[in-house]
Amino acid sequence: MDYKTLPYFVKEIDRKTRTVTGIFAVHGNVDSGWDMSVNGSFEKYLKQGRDRVRFLWNHNSMNPPIASIKEVREVGRDELPAKVLEWAPDATGGVLVKREYYEDIPLSEWVFKSIEKGDITEMSYAYDVHDYTIKEREEGQRPIRILNEVELYDISDVNWGMNPATAGVKGLPVSGTTFVQHSALVESTIEEFLQRVKDRKTFRAEEGRTLSEATRGRLQKMVSEIEAILRETEPRAEMADVISELAKFERFNSTYRGVQP
Repeated sequence: MDYKTLPYFVKEIDRKTRTVTGIFAVHGNVDSGWDMSVNGSFEKYLKQGRDRVRFLWNHNSMNPPIASIKEVREVGRDELPAKVLEWAPDATGGVLVKREYYEDIPLSEWVFKSIEKGDITEMSYAYDVHDYTIKEREEGQRPIRILNEVELYDISDVNWGMNPATAGVKGLPVSGTTFVQHSALVESTIEEFLQRVKDRKTFRAEEGRTLSEATRGRLQKMVSEIEAILRETEPRAEMADVISELAKFERFNSTYRGVQP
């Protein structure tokens, strides 16, 4: 799963209904990761699974959503706010989200108030790429990955555009944690990831599909690296033989001492 972060492009805030409408993805713009989504790239999977997309705080899938999504749809250049076109003059369109923040939920209240005050200035989204093409450029210039089909998982308000995979795993251990504590944190993260994979597997099986090659590749890499560590840390055969012989000797010695007059 990948993540993208954009500045906060708000089209409308309705304080009475606690509804915020904004653009969270911009098409036709080459981002810092040398990716460029195109008009319609979200449409296929939005139609198939829009009701499974969640609006979260900082991609925290362990907690319930902070807002109810009322609308997610592709828009053309003509519907983009002026701020988007200032930020990305080549923009050809984007993806809009309209969400209603829950009442009487402390975190939702906090986030909505921060948006009103202009203190939250970025949104981020989690996604998988199902189809892309590589656009080669002049010699010495990095190729661009054109994202043709994107499956959206969640949209999040964030303080800063930090990759949550880095924040959640590679950012550990927090200063002062022991190796055992670090292991427990990583283990819980892996368990959460595996549970999400199982959930996606079940969902796609119902549609006659299977896990994407990208997801399968990540799982295989994890398995291969863990297996390599297990092989490298296996007790050496000769050492195991020595330990076995010492154990036999100890048993013999104990028996011999037991029959002495």
